[in-house]
Formats: sequence, C-alpha cells, structure tokens
Amino acid sequence: MSINLESLKGVYDRYPDEWATWKKLVEVVDETAEEFGFRSFNPPTIERQELWTEKEEDSVTDEMYAFTDKGGNNITLIPEQTPTRARLIQKRKDLKTPVKWYDTSKRWRYEDVTKGRDREFLQGDFDIFGIESVEADAEIIAAAATIYQKLGLDNRVKFLINDRALLESILESHGIEKTEETMKVIDDKEKMTEEEFLDDLTERGLSKEDAKQVNDLTDISGPILDNIEDLRSKAPEEVQERVDRMESLGEALESYGVSNMCKFDLSIVRGLAYYTGLVFEAFDSEGELRALFGGGRYDELVGVFGDRDVPAVGFAFGYSPTIELLKKEDMYPLKEIETDVYILTVSKSVRDIGLDYATKLRAEGIAVETDLARRGFGAQLEYADKMNAKRVLIVGERDLENDEVTMKHMDSGEEEEIGKNEVVSHLKSEDLI
Repeated sequence: MSINLESLKGVYDRYPDEWATWKKLVEVVDETAEEFGFRSFNPPTIERQELWTEKEEDSVTDEMYAFTDKGGNNITLIPEQTPTRARLIQKRKDLKTPVKWYDTSKRWRYEDVTKGRDREFLQGDFDIFGIESVEADAEIIAAAATIYQKLGLDNRVKFLINDRALLESILESHGIEKTEETMKVIDDKEKMTEEEFLDDLTERGLSKEDAKQVNDLTDISGPILDNIEDLRSKAPEEVQERVDRMESLGEALESYGVSNMCKFDLSIVRGLAYYTGLVFEAFDSEGELRALFGGGRYDELVGVFGDRDVPAVGFAFGYSPTIELLKKEDMYPLKEIETDVYILTVSKSVRDIGLDYATKLRAEGIAVETDLARRGFGAQLEYADKMNAKRVLIVGERDLENDEVTMKHMDSGEEEEIGKNEVVSHLKSEDLI
C-alpha cells in the first residue's frame, strides 16, 4: 500500500532547523507576556460547537473543523480562543480582577491558504478581563508593540488605532444613516481604490454627497496626539469623553515608549458584532503583507456566554505573518539549531568518562550531546559541526593521563588543553554557562 507522505494543505511539517525560529519567536512572546504580568494557562483544543454557533455573527462557523464525537457531542477544533476564555471566566467568579491571561497554542480554520494564513496555525492570545480603563487598553497595545521592539521590527510595524463608538457617533452627527452598513464598507477601505470605496457606499444606499463625506472623515489619520483637536471638532458633544480617552491613550503609549509605532486611523473598524470601543490592527508599514494581527475592547462578548457581563480587551498575535515579515527583512532564521558542547570520546575506553562530563555539564543547564553511534573521531567532529556545536570537548586516553582534556572552539577551529577538572570553570569563564 502506498501512503501519501505530503502534509495537508495549510498544515506544515516544521523540522528542527525551521522550528528553531518559531520556538524562538514563541519565547519572545512568552517573555513579553510575563514581563507585563500576564499569566499563562492551559485551555482545551477542542470545544462544543455551540460556543461559536450560538453567536449571531460569524464567518468562523463556516470555517470550523467540526465533527460529532462517539458520544454524540457536536465538537470542533477551536478556530479562535475568545469563546473558550469567556467560558472559563464565567465558570470562575472568584478570580481577582484584572484577570490577565496569555497563551500560545494551535488553532484550526478551513479557509483559503495564502502567505501568512494557514489552516492549522499558532496563535498567541493576550487578554485583560474585568477592567474597563484606558490603562488596560494602553497596556495591551504596549505589550503587542514591545514584541516587535524585541524582534527589531519596530520600524517595520505600525499599529492603527481607532474607537468604534467614536466613529459611529461622528458618522451619525454628520447625518450619515445606515451606519452599520457604512462601517462594513469602511472596514475594507484600505483594500479598495477611492472609486471602489465610493461606489460600494452608494450601492448600499448612501448619496454621493454622503459617500464623499464618509471618505473625507475616514481619512483622519496620523500620530494620535496630533489628531485630537481635529477629532474634537468633528465629534458630537456626547462623545467628547471618548476623544479625551483617546488623548489619554496617546499619552500613555508615549510613556510606554511605543507611540512612534502607533497611529490613529478613523477607518479601522474590525468585527462589528464583536468590538465595542477601542480597535487596533498591526500592519507591515511597507504594505507588502496582510494585517499581522488585531485586537480591541469587547466588553459585551463574555456576557453572551453566561450570566454576568465582564469587560475585556485583548489581541491575538499572528505568528505566521510575523514569520513572513522576518523573511522580508532578511532576519530569518531568528535562531538555528545548536548544541553548546559536544563530548567527543576518542575510544570506547573513555566513553563512561565522557558521559560523566555530559551529566555534569547538563546539570549546569547547557545543551550537551554525546556519541550515540560509536562513530570515529572525524565522523563525530562532522556531526558536531552539523549540529552547530559551539565547543567540542575531546576526551582521550593520552590527555587524561596528563590530567587534561582538549576544548575545541568550533567557530575559530582553535584548540586548547585544560585541566580535566576545570571544564565547568573554563566554560563559565567564557560565559557558556
């Protein structure tokens, strides 16, 4: 029988040499989350379909990997994690707020496969539950921006920020009716020419004059604090506090040191049935890739899954598009597979001594490999080079008779004899331990 060895479309085999970069990226995200005080947790990867199908919206329901299990339950691999988090929040009323959670794990959606968009994909979710404040909004955006600062991509990534409620009020105050239909068009503005944008609005019932007005209004963009007075002049009195809030957000992002990555853009809308106020998207500033990820405030969603409303703000980090951005910037791979020390034993008689060295060095927290195939000297050295070993510790009978071992620096090829009991201290002096 012939078995097809190719992976399914949109699902990838990531061997160690490729996975090293993905793992490094996950480590950067995890490190950032923990620095900001987010707590890691372990949610399930399958859930009842009703968590998604009971909501009024959702294109997601058409993309689920859904099935019926042997117990007759309608199950799905999770396409997104927000409903799972909402369920967990509803179950635990004793959690101290703010609840700050993050997690990186796999999601599944049966959708069109494009560059940066897969069917099985890693996603990192950051959320703050139980707090409705500009401080929480600022921290969420700052955490996201900090990830790209750590990656050295802060000059290539921009965050476009808006307030959905502010946009809707400005449209209404300028006499624009059918605001929900209008905002659906605005959400796709960056994908259309001006002519296409105006045509789409008029096809949905707006007059040409109103369509032009919507186009002009949603052109308000730029540094947050530079646009406050323009916003204040266009926003009705009843939402001036939202302008104040946007100003406070801009000031907070300056304090976080990420304001250079953040711009206000009145055309950012995102999911109409999902977000309630703040919305933002991270983009490749040179426009070569789709949105890297997005987020915002969703103060009404958790209440859909239980008996209490819980304000929330968060974002979902896009690993696949970020990897594509690293490739664009010639920053891939982030990390290669490597071994700190390879123990090369010259003969069978010293293998136990080699294993003793390996055990002691592993106890110091470094990556150590030994010969498992009984290779000769040259073959072991070749393998060590293939595994990107930083050092090769050569253990031979003659050296041991002189109370020495040989340390080979693989980058330079230099070798030096050191005392057989000085291996740990020597590596510490070279900052390998």
